[in-house]
Amino acid sequence: MRWSIINTIFNKELKEILRDKKMVYLVILLPFFLYPAIFALMGAVTSNQVEKINQEKVTVLINDAVKESAIYATLKADTTLIIKESDFTKEGLDSMKSTIGLRVLDHNSDSKDAPPIQTEISYNSTKDVLSNRVNRIKANIAAINQSLVAQRLAERELSNDFLTPIQVNEIDIAPPAAQMGKLIGRFIPLGLIFFIFFGMLTVSIDLTAGEKERRTLQTLFVSPIKVREIITGKFLAVFTVGVVSAIMNLLSLVLAVFIQVTLLGEGDGLSRISLSVSPQGGFWLVILVLLTTIFIGGLTLAVVVLANTYKEAQSYTSPLMLLFVLPAVFAFQPGVELTTSTALIPIVNIFLAMGEIFIGNFNVALVALVALMALLYAALALWFASFIFGNENVVTGQKVDFKKLFSKA
Repeated sequence: MRWSIINTIFNKELKEILRDKKMVYLVILLPFFLYPAIFALMGAVTSNQVEKINQEKVTVLINDAVKESAIYATLKADTTLIIKESDFTKEGLDSMKSTIGLRVLDHNSDSKDAPPIQTEISYNSTKDVLSNRVNRIKANIAAINQSLVAQRLAERELSNDFLTPIQVNEIDIAPPAAQMGKLIGRFIPLGLIFFIFFGMLTVSIDLTAGEKERRTLQTLFVSPIKVREIITGKFLAVFTVGVVSAIMNLLSLVLAVFIQVTLLGEGDGLSRISLSVSPQGGFWLVILVLLTTIFIGGLTLAVVVLANTYKEAQSYTSPLMLLFVLPAVFAFQPGVELTTSTALIPIVNIFLAMGEIFIGNFNVALVALVALMALLYAALALWFASFIFGNENVVTGQKVDFKKLFSKA
């Protein structure tokens, strides 16, 4: 292959990509500002909604027995509750807005040996404000229960330990960085791979089906240029955009998480995220991201070049997405870990390896095996893309006989 030709095609494709300001904005610039804005907006809206729910007035319908119990005092102490003595039915509550029904049955507070007081709370659980108030009421009742239990134990000269003959103390030996790594070790790899996929897919469609529609792809193939030189030049352009898109999206996610952690008052959230990734882990992360980008780039180029129009190529998005969604679902199942077997499964091995790297406790040999397999799959994807590009009917936009096409592979 002649690298001067490849470089010319690469520069040509990059210029066409950068010339399309809309694509640059959607694939590279927008994601960097989008996620922090979404997280900040969600935080502000959530905070406002929580405050609104906490202050909204709710009516509580009670029977006479409630007034004779200790529950009544806690209800009156809550300024957001409007207490009314009234009988109620399930159908009646359904027709009322912001109303809870509270009924005490068989109340007998004078007897120390009386059975537990039966209490019924009726409400519509689909309404957030009612669920919020019911949780408050239940918390108050739990506090009353604790107080009554403590009083009864004191009367019988028993300690609180009498009720808990066996106490269990959990000791989590995982360092805070590893705990944070487990939390983000699933979200970041999933987001990162999908960012790479969508960024490269958009560019791949434009450089293949888009050029077919504009009748410019055929011009390259009638020039004295080898097919491998064409596919290499186009792939390098797609690969460059994929890497830039991944970096911008990753930085955006880190910034968004940092903003969210800061808003929640958790201190230096950024350092907590980065502590679990060692320099060695960072090296392997870069290797895995690059190899995954090569694999996705070759695969998307090979598939979308089969389309003759931009619209047709977009219809291939959903089937391609399944190739990444299904492995992600499998990788995130409980008990699925990185082993010699799972290290051989494409995409699944990437998710698992990245997750262990973020936790900070990974097997170098297994991660190296994942990298080796990723390199193999990337090479196969590039070969497949070169094979598809080498078919004259595919390039010219004629009807493709897939049986004959793959029988020559």
